[in-house]
Amino acid sequence: MTNLLEKPQFSALAALALLAFPAAGFAQETLFGALEEAPMSDEGGVSIQLDNDLFSGSERDQDFSWGATLTVASPQPHRIAAPIERARARIAPLLGSASVPGAYVSRATQLGILAMTPKDLAIGAVQPEDRPYASLVFLSAAEMRVSDVDGRARFTSFTVGALGLAAAETTQKVIHAGLGGELPRGWSHQISEGGEPTARYVHAEQWLVTNTSGRSGTRPEMKLTLSGSAGFLTEGSAAVSMRWGRIRTPWWSFNPELDDYTAAPVTPITGFGRDAVPEIYGFFGARAKVRAYNALLQGQFRHSDVRFGSSDLARVQGEAWAGIASNWSDWRVTYAMHVASPELSPEPAARSLAWASLSVVRAF
Repeated sequence: MTNLLEKPQFSALAALALLAFPAAGFAQETLFGALEEAPMSDEGGVSIQLDNDLFSGSERDQDFSWGATLTVASPQPHRIAAPIERARARIAPLLGSASVPGAYVSRATQLGILAMTPKDLAIGAVQPEDRPYASLVFLSAAEMRVSDVDGRARFTSFTVGALGLAAAETTQKVIHAGLGGELPRGWSHQISEGGEPTARYVHAEQWLVTNTSGRSGTRPEMKLTLSGSAGFLTEGSAAVSMRWGRIRTPWWSFNPELDDYTAAPVTPITGFGRDAVPEIYGFFGARAKVRAYNALLQGQFRHSDVRFGSSDLARVQGEAWAGIASNWSDWRVTYAMHVASPELSPEPAARSLAWASLSVVRAF
């Protein structure tokens, strides 16, 4: 009998069914709780993040090759993003994602693109043994609700996008031509070549582990994050992250543990004024994931020349990151290195991933 989970269309349906899991009790009163309404924040900003495996100092250009995001604070999202925000706002209460008391709510809109490639870019033919070319162009609406009373924050986001567009191929070829690099020749075999719509919902709960109230100067800060998502990436994860140094910004305002390849759509906030002493800190963290579905490897409904089955996924994955960030006046600059265990089990695609990210935030 054919295993239905080997078929990407059934995997996609199973992914969306995961949305019912928190509503069944896991995300309700016992763990996540029903939380009260909070006021809207009037802080905000704009953030640009670039991700690239070449930023890590390595010679490699494979797997998660590159990504870019533009994130803006959006208490009232632009009419283009408004339907996505309405969808997020309607899904969230069904999953126990009510508000958080005592602090504030921030919302953000993010536009992004990411690209995945096999190891050998010079091959134009199908490479059925290696990971497929894949790209995603997406628009996300997100909300962060914070309770400083009990050191708790809740993040939800809804993303719509398209797999298989020509934007990633065009961008990568222009950049490689300008830098004198190898031109990728196999984009015609990418996942969902020609374009296919996709979507994803994310729910994350965060808790401050260390008690930093009333402290100043150099100090550590640690938090725990539990997250689940359904859609083009369907997975559950647990993460521990820490930053240590001269910290002035709130604990919930810096979230590398919410990233998936590219930056999470969190409102870019620096948190203090022009005359304040700049902050600088190092950060590191680790996350364990249990992944059920990855459309960037398995495809969806549309034909893909190269795709992997459910049994080829590395179900349990590990990821770690470390970096440095500095805030001054209305600006923040962050550099981070990321490493992750293989996403696939068959050779030669069973490679670890390594990339680096550079982000610049301007608060207003």
